[in-house]
Amino acid sequence: MGESKLYFVANYNPQSARIILAAKEDGNVFCINLLARCIARSIIFALSESFIAQPVAIITIPSSPAAIRRRGRDHISQVAKQVVKNLAVENIPATYSPVIYLSKNIKDQSKLNSRQRTQNLSGAFSVKNCEIPSGDLFLIDDLVTTGASIQEGARALANAKIGITAVITACAVGRNSLIR
Repeated sequence: MGESKLYFVANYNPQSARIILAAKEDGNVFCINLLARCIARSIIFALSESFIAQPVAIITIPSSPAAIRRRGRDHISQVAKQVVKNLAVENIPATYSPVIYLSKNIKDQSKLNSRQRTQNLSGAFSVKNCEIPSGDLFLIDDLVTTGASIQEGARALANAKIGITAVITACAVGRNSLIR
């Protein structure tokens, strides 16, 4: 992830796993909103800690087209749009810019170890030719386990000469939250 800090509210545990699965797989609106509130809270903390200027641009780690078809919706886009709404309530201007896309087929990550995830995702993301979002850029995902998805997203953005301010997630595995 280079120099970017990782901000998140909770450690990954059985309770947070149930919330993420209910949001991701079942489309549970309460759980989607909870994830969005956690991510927005982390962005607010990052802004205050680093004296970062506004506006905020949110870029997401994309879901696979197969997962979107299976769910009937784009989970992370739904979360990101809710994050923008949550930040607006706090008078923080934010935009959602889904500029990263999956440029090769990948395996389901859930059964892969850290090394396998890194290999699976190597070169998997690209950035759309589009206007670069303005403001401080936050790369978000709902969960960071090994960090392979975030690292690949950061690589794709760096190749497109897009720098990120921080990485934001609702929860993470084996890391210490900066937010208490």
